[in-house]
Amino acid sequence: MPGLKKVLWVTSYFPPRINVATNRNVKFIKYLPQFGWEVVVISPREILGHSSTSQGLMKQINDSTKQPSMPMDPFHFLYDRAGISRTARYTGYLLNNAFPPDGHFLWSLWVLFHLSKEIKKYKPDMIYTTCSPFSLNLVGAWIKYKYDIPWVTDFRDLWTLNPTPKRILNSYHRFVSNRLEKSYLRYCDALLVTTVNTRSRIKEKYPFLINKTWNIPNGFDPEDIHIKGHDKIQNSFFYGGLIDPKRNYTPLPILRLLARFQDSELARMPVKLHYAGNEGNEFKDLCHQTGTEFNIKTHGYLDHKSFYDLIMSMENIIMCMPQDVDTRSWIPARFYDYIGTKSRIICLAPRVSEIALYIKEYGNGITLYYEESEEISKQKLQRFLSMNKPNNTMSNQFIERFSRKNLTRQLSNVFQYIISD
Repeated sequence: MPGLKKVLWVTSYFPPRINVATNRNVKFIKYLPQFGWEVVVISPREILGHSSTSQGLMKQINDSTKQPSMPMDPFHFLYDRAGISRTARYTGYLLNNAFPPDGHFLWSLWVLFHLSKEIKKYKPDMIYTTCSPFSLNLVGAWIKYKYDIPWVTDFRDLWTLNPTPKRILNSYHRFVSNRLEKSYLRYCDALLVTTVNTRSRIKEKYPFLINKTWNIPNGFDPEDIHIKGHDKIQNSFFYGGLIDPKRNYTPLPILRLLARFQDSELARMPVKLHYAGNEGNEFKDLCHQTGTEFNIKTHGYLDHKSFYDLIMSMENIIMCMPQDVDTRSWIPARFYDYIGTKSRIICLAPRVSEIALYIKEYGNGITLYYEESEEISKQKLQRFLSMNKPNNTMSNQFIERFSRKNLTRQLSNVFQYIISD
């Protein structure tokens, strides 16, 4: 399209490969042409077929978007076969541990040999890398060095400040990754992060990034949401998060509170629990641990439209953050879907979690803390559930901040600032 600037968009996750990163990529790329940017996507060649979800995402991408053919990512291949091949599983595990920062290092190296002709062909004004995987910073740094093209890197997740990833040689990995991260971040023109607390922690570790760091969170796309025609199921509660008892990542404390209401004379009608996720019995087993027989319906994994249809029929949404993991800079991607549909949220979290501040600003939710007694949580939850209508303090201004179009406008402003600096 004439008059548009070009950005070389380097990512490991693009349809047909679907996850949170894919959605963030597609939604940015969908709206960027409206703000004067044409996108050239550099992503691994895939052997996976398209699902209905990935086909729906591809239809949202502007015709001006280019996607040159690139090599296949060996780590993706091994990961896809890990469930059926022991050799693939062990090889992928070794690859992810032997080469810091991650197993996508080989693909990043191979891409370097294919990019020269694409850069000459498209003449990009900007290069953008989205991480994780953090190996992609090698691509951004190399192009910045060789072609002097401004480089923006997006840390959807924390890298060295992330306590979750563990490696076989953890000390070795941490040592190398710390040096890689510092080197890359000194070289980039801008760093994007997804939470306010992440931005503060990054700038505290790397003071040279004080004027280089922007917070552009995840969000929701209003065009995905069709509010009309969804009747609420009375006294319904939905949970769609992870269940990991080893990390105390379960909604069990909230389920126990609901069991107390269910078994009391205060219960106005049976509690109806809906769960979307693993098709096993994990959620039902949690419910049985409460000692109460709930009305339970499980849905398995849902495509995007079915997920929205379900949560818009629920009266209440249950969220939980793990108790034994650093959640100071963690905002689950589903949170933005929930606020986009103006759902009532019941969240369980440690007091230090940034999600509690977001829910307070949102105004149509409540946060229960691990650190408070069950009796206090019960009283808070009872007051919240007694409100039949959405909280009058719900902030439409807060919700609108996380519209994908508004977030893309912020991204284009960062691009424009960098190339005109």
